[in-house]
Amino acid sequence: MRMMLDDPELTRRSPGEEFALAHARYGPKAAVELRASISDLFPPAKRRPRLTVRHLLRKAVVDADEVTVFTERAENVAPDDAAPEWKFEVGARTVRTQTIRAAVPVPAEILADPAALAAFVDYRLLVRLGTAENDALLNGSGDIRGLLRTPGIRHREPGAADRSAAATLLATAALCEWYGGSADGIVMHPDDWWPLVDDGAFLERLATQGVKVSRTRMVPPGTALVGDFTAAATLLDRRSSTIWLAGEELVAEIREGLAVHLPGHFVLATLPGRR
Repeated sequence: MRMMLDDPELTRRSPGEEFALAHARYGPKAAVELRASISDLFPPAKRRPRLTVRHLLRKAVVDADEVTVFTERAENVAPDDAAPEWKFEVGARTVRTQTIRAAVPVPAEILADPAALAAFVDYRLLVRLGTAENDALLNGSGDIRGLLRTPGIRHREPGAADRSAAATLLATAALCEWYGGSADGIVMHPDDWWPLVDDGAFLERLATQGVKVSRTRMVPPGTALVGDFTAAATLLDRRSSTIWLAGEELVAEIREGLAVHLPGHFVLATLPGRR
């Protein structure tokens, strides 16, 4: 039985609490529809913020399966040449929204305890969903091509002056501006992010410049995607989620799309020593 509870925007209860209430009422037939993007609502994020890819992107709430968006790209420009924006080729394309899904087996003992079930949804199912979303936004899934697979993004190999990952990241951020962008986000693997903590001042300086860093296993180690996430892409958010029980698995879905307007504003950098 699909139902929309009295707090579909989750202003008072968590996704897990909403589903546990539905399951207590209707048992295995319960499926909760929510007017929220539940991948935003992982509880530990409130006390130890860890940005996902969605947190870097500009968001637009949409109510259609297909959305028309603008595109711009620099044509016939060498990778290391500046591209004047008045020479960009302007166009439009249709972007489809789609479902991103994650599932996790749930023990019968958890289903029998509403408090345990709520915690299981909030702390385990939402983790699986966030991972699936990161993978889709970076590597693609269905109609979402993924930032790393989008034609037109640029690539940068370490130069002679790149003596460290920090130097490479700064040089790559500067390269974003050659196409008129202003780097405000970086996605990198945890293996490459944690060594930067050794120089805490570097991450603080990035934050001062408005650059947010997301770490995820969904980007290859030894690389970093640097870009103007705010101007170059939009997360098309249906703000619609569903949680239900399918046999012995809990399933969560969100519906969204990814519009890349300016692929040249993204640069995938190879970090020194990791080629």
